Amino acid sequence: MSSQRALPPRLAIPTVLFYAAGYPIGSVAVGVMSPFLVIALRFAISAALLWIVVLARRTPMPDRRSIVHAMVAGSMTQGVQFLGLYWALAHGVSPGLGALVIALNPVLTATLMAVVLGHRESRRGLAALALATAAVVLACAPRIAAEPGVGVGLAVAVVAVVGLAAGGVYQGRFCADMDVWLLTALGLTASTPFAVILAAANPVTVTSVPAAIGILVVMVLIGSIGATTLYSASVKAAGARAASILFAIIPSAATVMAWIALDDSIHVLTIAGLLVGAAACLLQSGSTHSAEASEEPIGETVVEARDQSVRARHCSRRR
Repeated sequence: MSSQRALPPRLAIPTVLFYAAGYPIGSVAVGVMSPFLVIALRFAISAALLWIVVLARRTPMPDRRSIVHAMVAGSMTQGVQFLGLYWALAHGVSPGLGALVIALNPVLTATLMAVVLGHRESRRGLAALALATAAVVLACAPRIAAEPGVGVGLAVAVVAVVGLAAGGVYQGRFCADMDVWLLTALGLTASTPFAVILAAANPVTVTSVPAAIGILVVMVLIGSIGATTLYSASVKAAGARAASILFAIIPSAATVMAWIALDDSIHVLTIAGLLVGAAACLLQSGSTHSAEASEEPIGETVVEARDQSVRARHCSRRR
């Protein structure tokens, strides 16, 4: 039985916009600061701010086992994804190829759910995955052709997307009921030490302190507090599989944002990827609704059969 639920547009749209905005912002950030310094500061500042939010909301702390689960999930979705991606970018992987690998999250998530949880895709779900893959390739093809990158960095980029997908599946399995603010705070807290170690082990450069401060503020608010919290909320609301399909449209949205804000070039394939990605999201939504509809009569039948059994037992006792 599928555990997917419909992802409401009021949550899906801001998740795409915030996550997509992180790419051009990150591109600007690494032009001002060394990559691992960016991630270390982003994680540390975001974690501190999120703990203030958690305390202000008086969110009750869960038991120790739940805290450990949240830190494991967050370490994968935050630490493994971003540290792996930035390491890959620093070792020859082009931004286009890195974006392509990360955006294969829907396919990898579906694979992990099938292997680990025994999840079975509907025909619409499989079609949505195919469209998602096509959308990602279309969106990233121009940048891949212009800036090819291979080697060990590519393997690390694959590790990054495995972390993202595995973290989403893990969260859906063990942290389904946890407050998303607390979940993100715990994940960032667990990821910060690894980021600090990598930052200290690599050359630290800052070309402009005022620019670095401004970019960090924007990156923390939009990337860590906005995008990651919204994605965790999407996983909580609809499950890892349904939430992951948003990555079908994120690369195209990021390219459009870079075109608007940074005057980057835009290719017709990017527009095509945007449209195909939107179609994948709509098809995934339809697949989710179909699964819910097909499951409802089964639930009613089970309840009706149970009621009939209870009535039969009462009748036999009277006799």
